[in-house]
Amino acid sequence: MDKAPKLEPEDAQGEGEARAAVAWFEAAFPEVACSLILNEDVRLPSAFWAEGSRDLETCLAYQDRFAAGMDDKVRAAHLIAFYSHQLSLAATAIYLCCGRVPHVTGLRFEHYVRPREAGAVDAGRFHFCMRLKEVSSSEPEDADRLFHDLFVAHLKPVIAHLKRRCGLSLRAQWRLAADGLAGAFLEVGRRRGTEAEAIAQALAIVKRAGSPLHSEALCYETIGVAAADGTDLSRTYRIRGGCCLYYRTDGGSYCDSCVLLDPEARRERLRAHLLGAACDRTG
Repeated sequence: MDKAPKLEPEDAQGEGEARAAVAWFEAAFPEVACSLILNEDVRLPSAFWAEGSRDLETCLAYQDRFAAGMDDKVRAAHLIAFYSHQLSLAATAIYLCCGRVPHVTGLRFEHYVRPREAGAVDAGRFHFCMRLKEVSSSEPEDADRLFHDLFVAHLKPVIAHLKRRCGLSLRAQWRLAADGLAGAFLEVGRRRGTEAEAIAQALAIVKRAGSPLHSEALCYETIGVAAADGTDLSRTYRIRGGCCLYYRTDGGSYCDSCVLLDPEARRERLRAHLLGAACDRTG
């Protein structure tokens, strides 16, 4: 079995910052697993996503739990959205927490018990084994460039393989990957109280000229609405540049932030989401 190489800490301070970042991430986002040391049954990404890989087929089959009536293109869309979002959460949390750029050296798809109000359920998640790269320059744009380049380099063979296996176009997959990355920056930044700064960093990465992640439609929008008690509510949402094709499944529909929705219809949906979230918080 292919295994990732052991990760050697670059220095004591850097190791401590990285471990603190991973600890914060695991507490904030238990739906994704991440480690800085070698784990049992971790495979090299090239082996995990190889032609005929059992791991790939397992991950494609897992997408059927989200909807009935999926064909291979819809499974591929859901998988690249699912994978890029989980990868982005782990990478973004480390990047924003300690300033180092993570690089995936090992990977596995694992089962875990996900707690829910209606009761715990068995679910799947990716476990990323990361090696951290020190940015040689103090310039923020150099760090963003390195993050972008490593993210794209990691996803390029995955996206190419899914196109061959399932027929979903490269451009459609890159849009979904960019959506996942932009959404992760927003989520992590919001949890850390640095939402505006995280959004700026995300745009510097996904809007790079010539990048496969670049999409004119992908953006952030702040939605405002008045609650029943007169309170003004506001929240920033990531507006998608790609489509997960959920509307093509049995009984499926468009997501609230879907690129295929008319902008005003999308805003109306997001206002309803904002009001619903406020009601949930107040009980």
